[in-house]
Amino acid sequence: MKKLGLLLPLVLLTACGSTNSYLAQKNTTIEMYHIFDIKTGASTALLARAATEGLGRNTNSVNANTPLQLGAVVPETPGRFTIADLGAKMGNTGMGQLMQMAAMQNGGAGFKMASCEGAAWTARAVRHIAGSNNLTLYACLYKYKAGYQLDTYAVFQKTEGGLEQVSRDLANRLVGTPEEWVNKTIRDMVRSIETAAQAKSSYVEGMPELGPEPAVAGLGS
Repeated sequence: MKKLGLLLPLVLLTACGSTNSYLAQKNTTIEMYHIFDIKTGASTALLARAATEGLGRNTNSVNANTPLQLGAVVPETPGRFTIADLGAKMGNTGMGQLMQMAAMQNGGAGFKMASCEGAAWTARAVRHIAGSNNLTLYACLYKYKAGYQLDTYAVFQKTEGGLEQVSRDLANRLVGTPEEWVNKTIRDMVRSIETAAQAKSSYVEGMPELGPEPAVAGLGS
């Protein structure tokens, strides 16, 4: 009986700790990039329309741009995106300091975006699901002698824990996790380009690994 009396508080403390861990709200920011190569002679306008349409399937808004490239010579090798941290770029200005302070409060995640210098088409797409996750996806389409290269860079933020986690867990089981929908968003853009250009893309590189898509997305196919 004495041993049971000593063990009971430990069991209750462990259970309480597990519950607290589940209920504690956690916000995570994940950066990712993925690059695809498309060997095709199709026009930039055709690929731009297809990429924009593909992005629109899984996002709330898409801002796309096809900049003029007067006098530009098509290069032998494709360009490549770079990452710009807006807070660091604005330096010691008032706005820059506020952005850096906000980044520190957000676990060190800054206000980052992709720079698509020299790209034939660019886009910024956003998906926001209140209380669950946010996705900002940048896309840069670079034309070169053998075809095109599509660079994608995403900043993905998700919320876990709290009283809403039970409903999140149920939604994840029914329709797929937020991470799976990020994968689908990227792949749908690539598939839209492949269909329009009647070409097959090849995966060049990226991180973290481009994982599975939600199973529910394939039920209608």
